[in-house]
Amino acid sequence: MNEKKVVIYEVKDQIAYITLNRPERLNALNSELSIELGKTWKQFESDIEARVAIVQGAGNAFCVGQDIDVDVASIKPGDVDKMVADLRKAFPPNGIRVFKPIVGAIHGFALGAGFSLAIHGCDLTVAAAGTKFGFPESRVGVVGGIVEYLPYMPFKISLELLMTAKYMSAERAYEIGMINKVVAPPDLLCEAVKIAEVLKKNAPLTLRAIKYAQYKAVDNKMAKIRREATKEFDEYVRPQFYSEDIKEGTMAFIEKRDPRFKGT
Repeated sequence: MNEKKVVIYEVKDQIAYITLNRPERLNALNSELSIELGKTWKQFESDIEARVAIVQGAGNAFCVGQDIDVDVASIKPGDVDKMVADLRKAFPPNGIRVFKPIVGAIHGFALGAGFSLAIHGCDLTVAAAGTKFGFPESRVGVVGGIVEYLPYMPFKISLELLMTAKYMSAERAYEIGMINKVVAPPDLLCEAVKIAEVLKKNAPLTLRAIKYAQYKAVDNKMAKIRREATKEFDEYVRPQFYSEDIKEGTMAFIEKRDPRFKGT
């Protein structure tokens, strides 16, 4: 009996369909799924049969973020580094090693790391009406890295989304320019394919140059942050994993109740 693939990769008519396939966990990113996504981005970029990719999630959600169904009380120092390193593999290195266009077909929920994958990881993003975008980390008590989504949304809205942990509707996301289009749920994949059909007919080398230049401009704005990443990780990110708050936040999330944080 074959093991279920956590990432499904299929190519049809020069379009690669990349499907996150952990529907029983709402496609939450564990180490296995993150690592397999990292391999898939490399496969897609080197695949001569594929000119554009469509990324989607199986089941009822695109991706609800990092899988927190772990025994946080048993986390050791080396575990934190591995968890974060594995999670980072889930995101395509756009404009650096991945130059082909990626279209996101987003439905259900795109939360936390799943939100980043839908917005930051996809060049163009189409969402089904009713989709919820969000960053619930402040309700759980941990964030896996220094979060920086500019220029994907205005600064005040970015702070509101990240700090309140409230969901944003697909319509609001479109209104602020965070996504490209909102469609009726039955039309989601069809609309993503329409966009992919346009992209696959355009000059590949020109698309490569455009993608490189656009992401280079964004990367230049973040250069200082990236240079200081190690210091920031040690000062701001790592302490969360050894706090009492992450234990409380995780249990509250699992038990579907309000957390009682103490800041320790």
